[in-house]
Formats: sequence, structure tokens, C-alpha cells
Amino acid sequence: MLNSRLQACAAYVGHGGTVCDVGTDHAQLAVHLITQGIAARVIASDIGEGPLAAAQRTIEKAGLTAEIRTILSDGLQNIPPQGVTDIVIAGMGGETMVHILEHSPFPLHGMRLILQPMTKADILRQWLYRNGFAITEETCVRDERFLYAVMCAAYTGECIEPDYALMRIGRMDLHDPDCLAYAQRQYTMLCKSRDGRISAGQNPAPFDAAAADVKRRLEEIQK
Repeated sequence: MLNSRLQACAAYVGHGGTVCDVGTDHAQLAVHLITQGIAARVIASDIGEGPLAAAQRTIEKAGLTAEIRTILSDGLQNIPPQGVTDIVIAGMGGETMVHILEHSPFPLHGMRLILQPMTKADILRQWLYRNGFAITEETCVRDERFLYAVMCAAYTGECIEPDYALMRIGRMDLHDPDCLAYAQRQYTMLCKSRDGRISAGQNPAPFDAAAADVKRRLEEIQK
């Protein structure tokens, strides 16, 4: 049974394509994508030999060795891009994801990126927009007491400087209770950072502006 984060990632995967699951760990997502008829093939990759061996055992137990290929790879470095339609990167920090995408040995044009950062989602969103990607869909999932962003992005070639609200909340629908809770949490964190800088005699302007942008988004849904 997939956890809520991986279920949300699976929901963004296109049907009938070849998916690269980066950092596959035990290959639970890879097996789910095949058994549910979502993907035709999956490349399950991991940087560690131990997790990849565990993934291979999961795949063999499910009888899916013909549909799922395991590859030892640091990010996308050893991934053959031919035919890949979707790339899933889940359960890592946003800065690690930026490093993986930034150092891809092949262009990511035409591929769907499904990203679930555990931390620093704002840094990931900023990098995407600055480098010609757009977030097409985004939601928030609750995993125990924590809230996590799950986003789907694609290359458009249009590089923009995202405003603070886009960096902090992305494309979430704030009418969804979990997405609203995520946005409210971002606002609270920004206010605390702003107040901390004021107490330390430092310039609070960046956090003040970011808090104001997020507050405007929150106020919009109340109209």
C-alpha cells in the first residue's frame, strides 16, 4: 500500500508511458504503476546498492522483471532517456532535487516531472520557473502530522522570476483544506522569520514582502 505522498505522485503520472522513478528505494511506486495499468514500463533507479537490491527483490516478488528495470544511478546520470515520458522524484529535499535536475545529462524537454520535496519546496519552485519550467498542477498531501507539496511540472522555455506567493504556495488550490493548511503554515513561518530578524536588528524586508504576498493569496479565497 502506497503512502499518501506516493499515491499523489502516481496520480500525476501519464498513462501508458515509461516512467523513471528516481530514488526508488523498495520500488513500491514502480510496482504500483505497472500493476494499476498506469505505466507500460518503469526504470527504478537508486544511488545506493542496498536500496536497489531491495527494489529488485520487490520487483521479482511481483513478477514484473520484464516491465521494471533497475539501474544504479546518481540522480539521472545513468538513465537512458529514450522513450522516458515521466520522471518521478519523491522523498528528497528540494535542494537535492534541484541538483538532480540541474545536472541531468539529457534535456528534460517533453518529459513530465512529478516532484515531491520533503523540504525547501520554495527553492525547487523558484529553480523550475527560472529555468523555463512551469508547474502545471500542484496539491498538498498529509502524511501523519506533516504536510507536503506534490507538483507536476513541464518545460515551456519561458523563464520567469516567480513572486513570493508562487514560490511558497505554487499552484495549490486553497479551497482544499490541506492546501489551505499548507499555505497558512507558510505564512506563519514567514512571519516568525520576519519577527526573528527584527529582534536580531536585521533587515526583515524579504520575509515581510513574502508574508504579504502569501497573505494576499489567503485573503483572495475569502472574497
